[in-house]
Amino acid sequence: MKSIRVLLADPQPLVRAGLRMLMEQFRGVSVVDEIGSGPELLEILAERPPDIVVTEMTLQGGTALDIARRINRHLPQVKVLLLSAQIDNAQVQAGLRAGVLGFVSKAAEPAELEIALRAVAVGNPYLSPQLARFAIDRRRSRQDEPSVILPTRQREVLQLLGRGKSTKEIAALMGLSVKTVETHRSRLMQALELSNINALLHYAVRHELQAGER
Repeated sequence: MKSIRVLLADPQPLVRAGLRMLMEQFRGVSVVDEIGSGPELLEILAERPPDIVVTEMTLQGGTALDIARRINRHLPQVKVLLLSAQIDNAQVQAGLRAGVLGFVSKAAEPAELEIALRAVAVGNPYLSPQLARFAIDRRRSRQDEPSVILPTRQREVLQLLGRGKSTKEIAALMGLSVKTVETHRSRLMQALELSNINALLHYAVRHELQAGER
């Protein structure tokens, strides 16, 4: 199994030390760098990008959202997981738009962090159950996202993507081939005018959270 390389960003040294000790207990996970400031994080990303950046919302000299936007633009293979003590509805929404793939509360159990890391590592979105009440604001979503009528199969694929299912899992659940699911994904991106799979995953999470509010 390929090792998951993590860059840990948090302004508090003691928090970083504790998180590092925890994550290095997870099989196949290694913390390759730890930093406390935004500029230092960007410098390390340019030199030796990890698989996942696990970051607090606010860093010295920058924010996780600013960094996520840059990563999404220049290093789309690097995933971002936001780990914070306080995350509200606006921050979840802003994080999704910036390119954050996972959200975990610092009040979560240690096992949940491992689950989130493994989900994000393979490109699946993750939202901590403690944060589920911070659902996406429906009015702003309706203003910013295109109104599109999707075929039934594509709606089902979108829903399963929003629930964190992988392409293989969706194929098994729907009784389809992996290639057919990939075709549905491509057509979804075209219909929703999304440029890449990360953008589709973020849209799917917002769509699922919004549906859960109804």
